[in-house]
Amino acid sequence: MIRAVIRTVVLDIEGTTSSLSYVRDHLFPYSRQRLESWLSKPLPEVAEIAAEIRKRIGSPEASADELAEALRGWIDDDVKEPALKSLQGLIWQHGYASGELTSHVYDDVLPALTRWQEQGATLYVFSSGSVLAQQDWFRHTGSGDLLHFFSGHFDTRNPGPKADPASYASIASQTATEPAEILFCSDSEPELDAARTAGWHTLGVQRADGFATAVHRHSTVPSFDGVDLLARPQETHA
Repeated sequence: MIRAVIRTVVLDIEGTTSSLSYVRDHLFPYSRQRLESWLSKPLPEVAEIAAEIRKRIGSPEASADELAEALRGWIDDDVKEPALKSLQGLIWQHGYASGELTSHVYDDVLPALTRWQEQGATLYVFSSGSVLAQQDWFRHTGSGDLLHFFSGHFDTRNPGPKADPASYASIASQTATEPAEILFCSDSEPELDAARTAGWHTLGVQRADGFATAVHRHSTVPSFDGVDLLARPQETHA
């Protein structure tokens, strides 16, 4: 058994630490119902997002209703558009602060974060959701405030798309970590492929209630129970 020295763990959220169905059944509908009202708010950050959407759809005079219609289309098509993710992050932040929303994490997540931190690993998140949404997610979980476990957060604005190896190279550079010392956990094979191409170790997470396509080219686990960084074998490349 060849052992890999893992100093950094980077986690996906949806389908990995948390239920994808919760996001689809609770968070998406919550933000969808509030798109028009938020796009009409006289806030600088909303104005910046609205300008980005207008540029993206090629309609510089689009109304709040027209912008909301475009966003609903992106939600329906599961488009990882940064402007949509940023607005959702603002809406969800309000929902968490008001007590209307509580995020979900699987029961094995808190013990795993605690174990890995005790083993000396530095923990990060890389998700398609905005950094703001990630922070609120882990601050308001059913297992309590877990935000303190993480040293940083990355989204599709920084470093970029999750299926692009360059994004993972950028994270390694920004965290001053050798690629061979990083473990990426995700339920998405294209993301895992990109991380491996960048020189990272990978671990597919295949939850019993997951909706992602099966992971074939990477070592997989059904949960984080038993994932010990001090004894983790180097995965075999297909």
